[in-house]
Amino acid sequence: MARPPKISNEDILAAARQVFLEQGMGASTLDIAERAGISEASIFKRFSTKQALFVAAMGILEKPQWVKVLANYEPTANIKSELTDICEQMLAFYQDVMPRMLMLMTQGKLPDPPSIVPPPIRDRKLLVGFLDRAVQAGHLRICDTQTVAQIIIGTIINTVVTQHMIHKLSIQPAMQNFVLPPSETLIQNLIETLWVGIAPDS
Repeated sequence: MARPPKISNEDILAAARQVFLEQGMGASTLDIAERAGISEASIFKRFSTKQALFVAAMGILEKPQWVKVLANYEPTANIKSELTDICEQMLAFYQDVMPRMLMLMTQGKLPDPPSIVPPPIRDRKLLVGFLDRAVQAGHLRICDTQTVAQIIIGTIINTVVTQHMIHKLSIQPAMQNFVLPPSETLIQNLIETLWVGIAPDS
């Protein structure tokens, strides 16, 4: 009977993600193996190439749980709270993956790139579907759901990119006193602002 692996794929991917984020795609698999506490050969028993390891470690093929739920979620009269919750989860997702997505973009054209829909396009489509269902059910007034979804996605991504830039530039004197509002406040203010135009007629 074969012995079970001493380290999981998730552990290897976590180590690879750390090294890639620190060093870029040029990071060596030897460094990754050392970070994971395994041999370099062990990596290639699990992942055929370094590029396959990079793609898996960046998590660009993963779908968060809220994406799976939102695809078929039926909005209720509590739509304002539901929309707030969706946006908070969306913001947390982009805060987690945006550094990896930005790194992926800086690597240029990867060999054999995976066939995926970019998350912002995927999420905009899901959000439009959710908003359309809310309008049809009378939980929102008739509105341009495409524009509402774009405002939400655009605000979230712009915020995350700005947060990333501030973090990278925080050593510069001009950036040391620049602070964005907390994530919870940002989402609450965003929904309150949109609500003026999309709240159902009373």
